[in-house]
Amino acid sequence: MPEIPEENATEARIAFRTIAHLYDADDPSPEPCRELTDRAEGQIFRSVVDKAKGSRRELRNSIEITLPASDLAPGRDRSIVSAVRSHFQIRADEMQRSMRLTQRAGLREIRLTIAVCVPSFLGIAACSRFRGDPLIEVIENVLVIFCWVTIWQPFQSLVFDRWTQSVTAKVYRRIAEMEIRVLPDDDTLPRARG
Repeated sequence: MPEIPEENATEARIAFRTIAHLYDADDPSPEPCRELTDRAEGQIFRSVVDKAKGSRRELRNSIEITLPASDLAPGRDRSIVSAVRSHFQIRADEMQRSMRLTQRAGLREIRLTIAVCVPSFLGIAACSRFRGDPLIEVIENVLVIFCWVTIWQPFQSLVFDRWTQSVTAKVYRRIAEMEIRVLPDDDTLPRARG
């Protein structure tokens, strides 16, 4: 299989069978501000994130969207570009808000963790005085597991969840700033399943 040329490796290409696969049918906004369908958002996101074989780039750097020529009235390409940019900027802002909410929840979870773990640690210390008693050892092990579970949740929220949301927000923002071209359908491109 031939290597993908560098100029093609940096462009995300997405083809839609109809404009209805791009826009959310329930959004009555003017075209330059319309929301995309979940599928269209996912396809664009994956196309930008997926690296081409042999490419060292983190993300693609431009997007090419193809639609049937019958759906592309003169000037409509600018409205589609505006809608894609607007959609991904809104999604980036939503992800930032979600990140702040996750951080707030994580900080509350830390307070709860301290409130639960301090008595548990005291219980573990008390249990360690009575080695050999099976019931005490069971209680000590239960307290240790309880502490691990309680400590894990704020760690998950503040480290992993926030990191994932931060990376996703950056990709959304990057998509909103990318060069986006809208072209009439070309039968040589693979079609998106919309």
